[in-house]
Amino acid sequence: MARIRAVLFDMDDTLIDWSGAQGDITSIETRHLRNVYHYLARQNHPLPPFPLFFEQFRTTMFAVWAEAKKDWTGVSFVGVLRTLFACCGLNVAAIDMEAVLRAYDWGVIPGVVPFADAASVLASLKNDGYKTGLITNSMQPIWMREIELSAFGILDYLDARLTSGDVGYMKPHPVIYQRALELLEVEAEAAVFVGDRPENDIAGANQVGLTSVLMAPPHLNRALNGVQPNFIISKLEELLPILAQLQGES
Repeated sequence: MARIRAVLFDMDDTLIDWSGAQGDITSIETRHLRNVYHYLARQNHPLPPFPLFFEQFRTTMFAVWAEAKKDWTGVSFVGVLRTLFACCGLNVAAIDMEAVLRAYDWGVIPGVVPFADAASVLASLKNDGYKTGLITNSMQPIWMREIELSAFGILDYLDARLTSGDVGYMKPHPVIYQRALELLEVEAEAAVFVGDRPENDIAGANQVGLTSVLMAPPHLNRALNGVQPNFIISKLEELLPILAQLQGES
């Protein structure tokens, strides 16, 4: 029996290349949050001026993420929005949160693309019989991130897909890795994890007992800070000979 039966990936800057993203995070958030603001206005909810609405959003985000990182609790986007609405004096119980998420209108960020070899590597893994999965420290529910995966043509290559917002814990907490392993029905020693952040992706994978592979493309220069991956790659295609090595192939 093959030693390695599954490969798990981080999403951003592992499968998807953010180096060419157009606009900073503030401009991206502003564009999408305006959609929510206009939706709420159409529903006749009393709203503060948009600059104050956005300022409260950023304040809420900073506070929630700072608290979550104390024990790696997963941040929920719905939870953030509910807190935002309550701070703005809205009747949260009267707001359709599913409709709010749809109004947010998340999609592919201009300039963000899959790495050139992502689809071919995923196809090769599937062809070779590996189970595949994705774990991302995203506060959004997975269906929102799947919009991007589908647009990039790689959604169907991934058997299990999880966000920390859905699971309730973020990497490096062991629960999110264990949840993915359960979905794929494999043990940690039979799986590889590929990610770009040493202190989240790699440290967590090492703790759980996964074989860890640091994705280090040329545009990233992340310090290891004492974290030791089992392997380091600069392109996804470099993963394939590593898997062959792990399987004892020539």
